[in-house]
Order: sequence, then structure tokens, then C-alpha cells
Amino acid sequence: MNSKMLVTQVKRELWENRVSFINTPVIISLLVITLALSVNILLTNYAHGDAKDFHFSFGSSSSDDSQSQNPAPPDLANPLKTDLKKFNIITSVASDPAAFNGFILGIMYSNCVLLFLVFSVVLGVYALRCLFDDRKNKDILFWRSMPVSETTNVLVKLVMVLVIAPVIILILNVAVTLIAFLISLIFLAFHDIGVGYLVSSVVKGGALYIPFQILFELIFSLLMLMPVIGFAFFASAFAKKTPFFTFASPLILLAVDQILHVAFGIRTGIFDLLAVYGRAISNTRAAFVLQESFTFQSSMILPLVICIGIGAAFIAGAIWLRNNRYEI
Repeated sequence: MNSKMLVTQVKRELWENRVSFINTPVIISLLVITLALSVNILLTNYAHGDAKDFHFSFGSSSSDDSQSQNPAPPDLANPLKTDLKKFNIITSVASDPAAFNGFILGIMYSNCVLLFLVFSVVLGVYALRCLFDDRKNKDILFWRSMPVSETTNVLVKLVMVLVIAPVIILILNVAVTLIAFLISLIFLAFHDIGVGYLVSSVVKGGALYIPFQILFELIFSLLMLMPVIGFAFFASAFAKKTPFFTFASPLILLAVDQILHVAFGIRTGIFDLLAVYGRAISNTRAAFVLQESFTFQSSMILPLVICIGIGAAFIAGAIWLRNNRYEI
């Protein structure tokens, strides 16, 4: 299979899933950058006294008049105003160059957290439904008439999970970082903070390269989750009614294992197997947590290889089912 055909397959998957893979993440990133910059700029202007004071009133006009005749002390008159006055990004950045890098990173991390939540749902549903829906909608019969092997079809769907989704997150994180950087740069430059000072803050702080570090950690995390992802694909290819019940079968086996252990002192090994996998994930937990330093170590190689091997076995099973089961 040539590269052009592979690209066409990926484009087809993106087109069929454009709402979940493209439209929704882009909208979320636009909302994050718009809200973050708007709120920070408004609060900064308010702290400088450029905006009108906020006024909240829950009483009658007469009570307002009485309060105006007997004003409270300045510090107690409006606690909200006093708190907002403390927020001043201009003063913070001017006094500490790292504050600007932290400000940009804060926006990027906010975007990243939301994208993680969205893609956790998107990829979970996609892995469980993609092969099942092809059989349910009879699309599998159409694609079998095309000069594309079923192995390629399954692997392209796997690429969507392991590569395309992380790359989309990378692109959106970089876009949000650059937009936040440029708009903040212009805004702060108008307030007499040097451009070179701001650029140096970001270069030294790492806001521009951290999205790429997140990409590395995300791909590593997905590879560690290959047993789960592979089993989801297998369940999608195997299920006759709903893949979720097949996917949840290990939990049933785990419950049976616990019952046998409590009642008869017998272990089936399911609990021990899942415990070993849980420890492997725990040893690499830094790759799953934002803002936590992650460094790949040689001790991670064996668990990673085992996870990839188990996931590959499930994917091979899904490919076999794809080639031998055409309809539900």
C-alpha cells in the first residue's frame, strides 16, 4: 500500500469523524483563548482603574441611598473590588519575568486539560464503535470492494487513536500558546514593557516547547494503554449487539475472581494480572499527569514492550475478526 492511499484513508476517517476529532476541539480551544485573554485584560484594566466599578445591589433603592449617606471604609466598601485590584498582570510581569511565561502556560494548560477530557471520551467511543459501526452500517462490504486490505483499515483506525489525536492536541496547544503570546505581547508592549523582555521570559521558561513535551508524554501514555485500546478494538470487532458489554467483561471476571477467592480461597489470576498492569501504569504515572516532570528510564522499556505486545495481540484478533465477520 502506497503512502498516498494511506493519507487518503486517514483523511476519510477524519472526514467521517470531523465533529469529534476537529470541530469540537477547535471550538473548545477558541473559547479557552477568548475567555482567558478577555478576563485577564479586563481585570488588568480594572486594576488600573480603566474600567468602571462593578456594582452589585440586592436591596431596595432606599437602602442604597442610606448606604451612600453612610459610606463604609474604603477597604470594606467593596471586598470584590479590593480583591480584583490585587490582580495586575502588568505589575506582575514587570516585577518578575517568569510571570509572563507562567501566564502563557496557564492558558495552554487550561486548554490542554479540556482537550484531554474531550479526547478521553472521543477516543474511548471511537475505539469501541469504529469496527462495530462498519459492520452495523454495512460499510465493511463497501470497503471490501475497494483495493484496501482489512488490515490497513484497522491499522488506520489505530493510527487515528495513537497518532492523529495527539497531533491534533499538539497543533491546538501550539496555536493557543502562540495566539496568547502574540496578543499578550502587544497588550503589554502598549503598557511600556519591553518586547525583548517578554520574549526572553517565554524562551527561558519553555512555554513554546512544552506542547511538544506534552505530545511525547501523551503518545507514551497511549502506548502504555495499548492493552486497553487493543481490547476496545477487539470488542468492537467481536460484539454482536453492543461492544461495551464485551469491553466490560474483565470487570465481571474480576468480580468472579474475588468471589472465588473469598468463598473458596481460589485465584483465577485475573486480579493479579490487573494488579501488575496497575503497577506498571503507576511507575509511569508522571507521563499521565500534566505539569509533572517525566523522564523516560530504561526500567520502563520492558513494561512498555509488554503493553505494546498485548495490545498488538488484541489488534491482530480484531484484524482476524474483520476479515472473517462481515455483518452483525
